[in-house]
Amino acid sequence: MRPFLALATLLMSLAASRAEAVEAPRSQAGGGLASLTTALPEWRRPFAMIGEDSRLVGEAASREFPIFLTAGEAARTAKIQLAYRNAISVMPETFRLIVRVNDVVVGETAVQNSNQSEVLSLGVPLGVLQAGFNSVRVSIRQTHRVDCSVNSTYELWTQLLPEQSALLLAGASGEIRTPQELAVVNPGRDGTTSIRVRQFGTSEPSDLDQASRAVQAAVMFGNFIHPSVELTPESKNESGLDLVVGTTSDIMSATGLKVPGIGPRHRVQHNIQTGNVTLLVTGETATEVDAALDALLQQAQQAAPQGAPAGIRALRNASGWKAEGGQTMTLADLGLETEPFRGRFYRQTIRLQMPADLLAADYDRVTVSADAVYASGLLPTSKMIIRVNGTAIADAPMGNTAGAILSKRSFFLPVSTFKPGLNTIDFEAETRTSADEKCTLEALVDNRERFLLSGTGEVTIPSLGRVGVVPNISSVIPGGLSKLSKAGDLTVFVPKGRQEAIETALTALAKMATISRHETKARFAFDVVPSGTSHVLALGAYDDMPEAILREAGLDLDKLRRAWRQPASRMPESMAAQQRVQVASVGNAIPLSTNNPSAQTSVDNTGSLPVVSSPVAAPQPSGMLKVFDSEGSNWLHHYVQSAKEAISKLMSGTINHASLRDVGKRADLPLSEASTLIVAQGAKTDGVSGSWQTRLLPNVTSMTVFVAPSPEHLSHAVTEVLSGSLWQQFVGDAAVYNAKDGSISTRVSEQILLVPTESLSLKNIRLIAAGWLSHNVLAYLAVLLGLFIVMTAFMQWALRSSGVRES
Repeated sequence: MRPFLALATLLMSLAASRAEAVEAPRSQAGGGLASLTTALPEWRRPFAMIGEDSRLVGEAASREFPIFLTAGEAARTAKIQLAYRNAISVMPETFRLIVRVNDVVVGETAVQNSNQSEVLSLGVPLGVLQAGFNSVRVSIRQTHRVDCSVNSTYELWTQLLPEQSALLLAGASGEIRTPQELAVVNPGRDGTTSIRVRQFGTSEPSDLDQASRAVQAAVMFGNFIHPSVELTPESKNESGLDLVVGTTSDIMSATGLKVPGIGPRHRVQHNIQTGNVTLLVTGETATEVDAALDALLQQAQQAAPQGAPAGIRALRNASGWKAEGGQTMTLADLGLETEPFRGRFYRQTIRLQMPADLLAADYDRVTVSADAVYASGLLPTSKMIIRVNGTAIADAPMGNTAGAILSKRSFFLPVSTFKPGLNTIDFEAETRTSADEKCTLEALVDNRERFLLSGTGEVTIPSLGRVGVVPNISSVIPGGLSKLSKAGDLTVFVPKGRQEAIETALTALAKMATISRHETKARFAFDVVPSGTSHVLALGAYDDMPEAILREAGLDLDKLRRAWRQPASRMPESMAAQQRVQVASVGNAIPLSTNNPSAQTSVDNTGSLPVVSSPVAAPQPSGMLKVFDSEGSNWLHHYVQSAKEAISKLMSGTINHASLRDVGKRADLPLSEASTLIVAQGAKTDGVSGSWQTRLLPNVTSMTVFVAPSPEHLSHAVTEVLSGSLWQQFVGDAAVYNAKDGSISTRVSEQILLVPTESLSLKNIRLIAAGWLSHNVLAYLAVLLGLFIVMTAFMQWALRSSGVRES
């Protein structure tokens, strides 16, 4: 035993000495550079690094951050300052941290400490940084010091410290003069970009309409990943973006600022000492202010980000690569790092931002063509797994004991496994060996290459069905609500106009613009929802939110009262008397308001489509029957009529239970005192009468609610949910978020309605029909049976008409 311990001590000391020898020259070089530049001022450009992005978990992980520089800043001397801390379980002898700027390695370290933070300072060679967006990638390699199991890899982490990490530039900040350079605005300590809307007294709904447009234009110009909006009466002398919107007279009287020029215009002011940037949008009249906002938004939506190729890649992947359909991207484009893996459990994640009006159904599949290689000696049970949103979808065995190369190995991921908005694709591989079973010292320090997934692999997105699906809360933040309206507008209802709720609404609209890069034409309301409104986004505290709004979003008022201890109130008689009818396109009970009180809607006991009572006209033969309605073909008429009735009966029963997803019994939505935020969406139609087009795609209205126990809870919870990847878990028609443990409970809707968002081209109709049929097998079989009967009838008619007789 003693020789073994002595050998172990010797190996560890040798490894530590070698690490110190490698690090010493680098530290000395850094110290020499610091001594030459201490007299010069330095400007800090922090990384937009939120909590979850700052934590690197597993044996191999990387994070890539986009950072914007002006042309003058890119030409200056710069260095990366990075602070970090490790888990106690990380083995010091195998730890490596590598920093790349625009894919160029600028330095690495082997220093590991779990008791205190380490600060790494690395100079950036001249010529590496470019004007516009640049990429800073931090990669780590770490192994467990005592455990060789797969579960132990989850104990490994390296925590980056945002408040001590930044790009340091010699000299002062570069001055910006145009909205295209708003990305220079520094994020705060929490990684969010503060956008402060200046108030001129009490906020009116019309003022917020203009403010929301300015906010959306600013986030699109600046490509702010994590915007946070607040209302303030005064300018703050600190980093961030101030927005001032109003007529020249209002701005002058409230702030003392004078905007040169005439007519609709905007102007950018930059305080290089504090980093504060002010964007003013003005005109002589309210009409000119609207015209200035129109021009600003048009420029913002057309603005293309500039910078190094790696920087553009980092920016695109920050919120997920935007997939529109019909695209092929390499894994390197999607941010995957090509690096030999030396551990026991490999995992890398890429992110895709699917369209807000994605029809998620089994009409096609996303194809992943992977280039990978694995070493010899792996356990026979080893395999590579691909997960979509955490669910294992495809895998490939890696059981060849001699190792093998997987060249363009195809994996097929059904479109139904994705959802509107942010989606993740995880690549996993278990690469354990027989030596790991014993977990000896040799196995612990084994650093040989075991697996490699190349960035040359490709992800192919097929043509996607595009149609709005409600209720579906996952489409809200990607901008789905504005797509439901032909005019692209959205009513934002903030009961009682509380400031925290208004700020939350503006933050949500800013996040929508960040992801969709399209304007949501918000119309704010404080007192009541305007009549005739098709789609509403309501945000507020439970005490402020009208019960009719909560009920329309599909929430149980009794459960809400018990959860948040509110006194019960009587249901309005008009709501209590509201009937429940069946919708032709879905066949599930939802509340409807009937425009014609004299019309009586009934549903038969067989579960067929609803029938609106009206005078019965004489039956007329259908177009198909008229083709065969000729003398001597009564037998054929009767044959086709019987088949048509059978198919209609089958179709009516099928449509009555139709849905775009398989849902069982509707789950209960768990509510308790610990529930911090509830997001719910309800939908209904104006009626089921009319042509077949209006029955299949009726006029739909929706109500989306963000509600919390208090305005403070609402503000904090929504900011937390939208600043990370938590929103990815908000699916179905309702979700409950608990801030204490970070848990999210969801509920899937019983009924699904379709809302056209794009022109119903033949291709899109085909995809929508295929998606609907993929979830309604009986209807699919009915269509096939109908085609078979029609073809059979036609062949018999053709044979009889030709005069051919059976012998």
